[in-house]
Amino acid sequence: MNKFKIIAAIFAAILFFNVMLSCTTKGCKDIVACGDSTAGDYNLLLKVRDPSRPGLQVLCIVPEGYEYTYHHPWTGKPMVFETKHKFIGVATKNDTIPNIVKAGMALSDSGIAFGDADTNSNWKNPTRYAWDDFDWMRYACEIADDEDDAVSLMTIDLVDKMHATGVSENLFVVGPNSGYVVEADAFRYDIKEVNDGVVVMSNYPKELWRTQIHKKLLIASSFDIEKEEYIRKGEVISLNSLYCVRIVDVGENSIVARQIPFFKIIDGKILKRGTRVKIELGNRETVGDFSVELLDIDDDKARIKLCYKFKAWEDEVMKHIQPRYGSISVSDMINWSRLHREDLNGLRPMCEDIFSYEAVAIYKIPKQNYEKLSSGWFAANHACSSIYVPFHICDNAIFDPYETGEAAELSFELLGKYGHSILTDNFSKVEEVFLYETEAAENTAKDMIANNLSVSEFLTIVDTGMQEQAWLTQQMWMEASNIYDQKNKQEIMGIISGIWVKNYSSSLEYMETAMHDLTNVSESEYFIDKIEGIVLSICELRNETLEIIGSQSYLVGVEYEADSIFVKQGAYSCDDVLMGGQLLTNLSAMGAERNEMTDPFPDVMSVFLTMFFMIIVFEYRPE
Repeated sequence: MNKFKIIAAIFAAILFFNVMLSCTTKGCKDIVACGDSTAGDYNLLLKVRDPSRPGLQVLCIVPEGYEYTYHHPWTGKPMVFETKHKFIGVATKNDTIPNIVKAGMALSDSGIAFGDADTNSNWKNPTRYAWDDFDWMRYACEIADDEDDAVSLMTIDLVDKMHATGVSENLFVVGPNSGYVVEADAFRYDIKEVNDGVVVMSNYPKELWRTQIHKKLLIASSFDIEKEEYIRKGEVISLNSLYCVRIVDVGENSIVARQIPFFKIIDGKILKRGTRVKIELGNRETVGDFSVELLDIDDDKARIKLCYKFKAWEDEVMKHIQPRYGSISVSDMINWSRLHREDLNGLRPMCEDIFSYEAVAIYKIPKQNYEKLSSGWFAANHACSSIYVPFHICDNAIFDPYETGEAAELSFELLGKYGHSILTDNFSKVEEVFLYETEAAENTAKDMIANNLSVSEFLTIVDTGMQEQAWLTQQMWMEASNIYDQKNKQEIMGIISGIWVKNYSSSLEYMETAMHDLTNVSESEYFIDKIEGIVLSICELRNETLEIIGSQSYLVGVEYEADSIFVKQGAYSCDDVLMGGQLLTNLSAMGAERNEMTDPFPDVMSVFLTMFFMIIVFEYRPE
């Protein structure tokens, strides 16, 4: 009887700890790259957001001086807050002004980027007024002057003094000087500074592992623990924990393993977790909460390597990152955000469709001029079905679809039509152009700042122009998926896949060719119109930015008017935009060119001669 009571008590304890451990799956993934790990004088933060507040993801600008009322985290009494530092957040639609802004990641004009990942501890503020992770980040984002200030606000203010939060978090803070990873709940925290190096994390504690007793007892004694042992059939191996892995069978070239105990309570339901998993020699498989790798078989014994599955996940992600150490760029972060299960040895993908609304932001914080030139790259929904678009903290506007959720909805629909990876190569071509031209624009902006000129309007035009061009390009791919005639479909897809090449100048040439080729394909009118829209957007971007700079706007103004006429009427040639396109591509050299130009009239004459030649030679595209 006593033995029965002991067994019953152990069973009850396991169920109890299971209830504490198990909760709705969270899906945020973060990568921090600082100091000598990056390709330049900047730090980077990537966050993949699988939102706990589901819905279409949008960009939102919260201006300096914005005031709002929110409740105290214990009493519920109203508190008035004022935004000291402008920030641009990524939030679920309707979690934006005039409502309380609930940004899952954000960038402030202090040059600080914020991200997070829930860790599901029960050490939390138990009241109904407890703040969530978005409140935690917003509190620091809107008033912090630098990275250290942000960390202090998140820890000393909100943990030590207020015990404000009803969630536990991994908080990521990246500024121009360094990055920080803060593991925290409502009562304790651990701070890790990252001056040089890379950190990859998701929804689990590491330094605070032992404070979450249920995790220590059930899965492992620490996050990093690994074991390698020879195990016979019927034996078990654990990470100094209650949960373990039993070897059900040992074959000639494989084993069968399962997690013990083989059940868990998730959201109040008892679910089987001990599914039998076959593991081939030399391979790795996930067995419940564990990663099991079969290293060797010696007669009836199997040598296996055991670790927590997210420890294995971090190691796999780092295998992709390590070869790029010292030259990590935004482009690398974009590539890593698109890693799939097959890229990560069967482990959790960076881009995963079990979450309907998954947005990504990549932040770049330069060491100089960070209050103006700190930037972000935004994928409105899954990275595989979105074109990353740029924004800068000094921007005063966002292209409408990225504020309303239409861009996220389009990306969501593209994922449904094409699935993962199919669009990646084509969207990467667009991003290559955007990255190239953005770097040129930023070099110009640095010159403008050095001359005490405002860069806000200039970079807003560049960024919103690229956002519009991405939107039009994605619309084309959506329409292409709906073409019924397969021959036409493949021909049109082949043509539109080639319009983006290296930079604007090259792309304009290929767009001219594409429009000509599309006139010979049925059902192509929609695509010609969209490419014309992209060309006009590029020309408008070029014209407006050069007018702001004040150099050669007399020349480009004439060209842009010609572009409008010829594109809309159909006799389009790239000749009349190449000069302006080259200027936009080489904006960094604008200052030197400005001083060297003495006689503009030969260039003006060449433009009019080009226009005259086009009117005579080129035929109009039929209406």
